[in-house]
Amino acid sequence: MAHWFHRNVLKATTNHKFELKHNDPTDATRKLCSDLKMCRNRLLEFIKNPNNTAASVEPAFVSYLALLYGFMWECDPSTDENEQVGRPNPSRLRNAFVFKWTHTLLGPGTISYADSIYEAANMSMNMGLWFMKHAAMIASKADITMDEAKEVHSMLRRAAGIFTFIQTEFLPQLSYPPPLGSDLDPRVINAYINQCTAEAQEVTVARAVELKHNSSLISALANETSKLFLDAANTLRPFKPEISGQWIKYLELKSMFYQSYAYNYCGENLLGMDKCGEAIRALKESNVCLVKAKTLCQEYGKMHGPAPRVKPDQHAVFRRLAPLVQRTLEKCERENGLIYHDPVPGEVPTLDTKATYGLVSPIDFKMPEPNSLWNLGIYKALTGGMTNAEVSGKEQDLPPVKEEEIPQSNKDPKNESGCSLQ
Repeated sequence: MAHWFHRNVLKATTNHKFELKHNDPTDATRKLCSDLKMCRNRLLEFIKNPNNTAASVEPAFVSYLALLYGFMWECDPSTDENEQVGRPNPSRLRNAFVFKWTHTLLGPGTISYADSIYEAANMSMNMGLWFMKHAAMIASKADITMDEAKEVHSMLRRAAGIFTFIQTEFLPQLSYPPPLGSDLDPRVINAYINQCTAEAQEVTVARAVELKHNSSLISALANETSKLFLDAANTLRPFKPEISGQWIKYLELKSMFYQSYAYNYCGENLLGMDKCGEAIRALKESNVCLVKAKTLCQEYGKMHGPAPRVKPDQHAVFRRLAPLVQRTLEKCERENGLIYHDPVPGEVPTLDTKATYGLVSPIDFKMPEPNSLWNLGIYKALTGGMTNAEVSGKEQDLPPVKEEEIPQSNKDPKNESGCSLQ
């Protein structure tokens, strides 16, 4: 795991008052809307700071979805959950409010819909981004403990789980198809899922190196990680380079770096099997991939985009791989000259395509139960007099969310891999 990550900015939204257009509001309906407003504002404030704990941010997110529940789904506690198959029926209150959100690849302009599921999906995207930023905050430390490494791993899997939930549960229920290139475009969500999964596997690869696991396993894990990063990059290629270029470049350089990692440990494994010629060929390929990764790093460092400018090739994890590859290659060539005398094949050895264990999967997220304020009485009272909102007026440009910066340590990790793990 390199101790830096590419992190897109949080999505911006307008303040929401949750004012009811209702003939006869009651104390209960007023409290519901007041709690919604307060909970939304608190959550938006929490996620600006990646230094906040998951124990404070995640409950605020769950509370907001529970309060918003009745504006998304029908509330009828008399329905037996065992009899209910699939999703609940859409709420007749779904279109009561207009929500405005910006989207990562579409600039500062808002896109508005009178749809509470649109709101839930966008807020969930922000929550997934916060999990990614929180993981980056922990990983940015010079030396992190095993418990902190596990938290990085967990946060990235949680992020992937929320993005997956948006894709499978919210997208099919939107009133309108998501705008192309928006954060709710399935291609963008797929890129986030693959990126989070790959970054979580970086933790696994780093730990496997530290524990000196079998070279074949490390090679297979690194190869799987490389493919996930590349899949994420390929998903984003249809979008304009000026809006997605920095993100794609990050994914490409990570993919190429782990390809180099995979060939290095493939070479070590082949050497252990006395296949010295093939080992030399694998290590030469590792060096070729590393040179390409460094070139991509330099290009990434010069690109404009939403993520902070960094020089990833100067981080320890990059600087330590080159001498590792060189030492192993020199060892192979020395032993081949003295002992094996194997010819070096022109064809690159095939990498293992499946790791025996260590592959990462998202941590499932489930929609919370409705807040206790929701009951059949309040739902009927609201639906009886509520009028649907309409999107009116022009969209607006919103300033970027003022996020707390993630500090970066200049100290090298005190371990073998150069990764931020102990």
